[in-house]
Amino acid sequence: MRRPGGSARRTQGVLGGRSEQVVRRVLDAALRELAQSGHAGFRMEAVAATAEVNKTTIYRRWPSRAALVASVVDRMRAPLRDIPLPDTGQLERDLIEAFARRFTFGRKVEGRAWTRLLDERHDPDVEAIIGDAVNERRDAWRSMVTRAIERGEVPPGTDARLLLDLVRAIVDARGASRRLDTTWLTLAVRTVIAGARAGTLAQGHSAATPAPSSRSPWPPR
Repeated sequence: MRRPGGSARRTQGVLGGRSEQVVRRVLDAALRELAQSGHAGFRMEAVAATAEVNKTTIYRRWPSRAALVASVVDRMRAPLRDIPLPDTGQLERDLIEAFARRFTFGRKVEGRAWTRLLDERHDPDVEAIIGDAVNERRDAWRSMVTRAIERGEVPPGTDARLLLDLVRAIVDARGASRRLDTTWLTLAVRTVIAGARAGTLAQGHSAATPAPSSRSPWPPR
């Protein structure tokens, strides 16, 4: 004997599952479109075609391009919150592991999408979407240096931004190739830390900070 409403419950479950699949397909397609075209060139038509859905299906959930891109950014931020930056108790190991992760991230579609957004950060709409994410990640990177100062590994007053920017500049210059040499990365990190210990990276030396690279995925700024 059939239970009253049993069919409705089964249908609701199926529809819910299909809805989740559509959301996943749209976000996957939007991520690829963002990596390829950036925010300015982002086309809802391309997303719909890749996700194999109607544009009206997208607009029902995301009424604008900005809303959809914001959902993609939120999706990229989630795993980074779940996997915090390293805290090994040693600045050298923290930086080597963090920059190795960053290099790997930059080679993924998420990294390419993030780079495109950083290139367009001058756009107020883009800044509104990624500003909080950039600040959140920047603070996490700087905390590695702050902990090192508290442990006495580098002198008080060491400019965390300057230290990180120097390592980043070296890594980005060398990392233009598709492979990051861990031995070379270790040498770069040790060189910058040695400068910090010598007092050359104290706050007030910020004029020597390398110009930030807009093409750095999830930059330590």
